[in-house]
Order: sequence, then C-alpha cells, then structure tokens
Amino acid sequence: MSVTIDSVLVRDQTLAAAELDGRVVILNLRTDTYVSLNPVASDIWSMLSEPRRVSDIFDALAKGHDVDGETLSRDVLPFLEHLIERRLARQLDGASGR
Repeated sequence: MSVTIDSVLVRDQTLAAAELDGRVVILNLRTDTYVSLNPVASDIWSMLSEPRRVSDIFDALAKGHDVDGETLSRDVLPFLEHLIERRLARQLDGASGR
C-alpha cells in the first residue's frame, strides 16, 4: 500500500524518541536501529503523534516553509513511505482519522 495525499498515518508510540539540538532522534529497540531526523522531518514526526492525513501534513508544511505542492509530493511522500518501511509509523485505513 503506497502513501497518497489521502492516507492517514500515525507514528509508532512504542518508540523511544528525544529532541537533540532541534533534531529528533528515534530509537527502535525491536530492530536495534536509530534514526536522526532533520528539522523538517522532525516537524513531520511531531505531527504524527496522532493520526494525521497526509494532506494536513502538506498544508502545515506549506504554511511553515516556502514550498509548493509538487516539491512536497516529491520529497515528503517517499519520506513517509520510508517511515512505514522502517516500522517507525503505520498507515491507517481510510475509515480511521483524527
């Protein structure tokens, strides 16, 4: 299942995460891996603390950063898919919302 603008995502609440110098560092004890997120990715991580529609993430990023929809689709959708692949977030079905 690929991530689309209508997808609803939420981060895995069991992960250990901390902010260090404006970046979020996530520790996944199940896979013994960690991820360090840049400031924009950290903003997205924060938004995923509760189920969030991708279109809402795009809207928030467009307001907070000077970025257009095409750039968001090109850069953010693969990042969100990467979070799911690494089991840092999960995609909820269309019936789930915030």
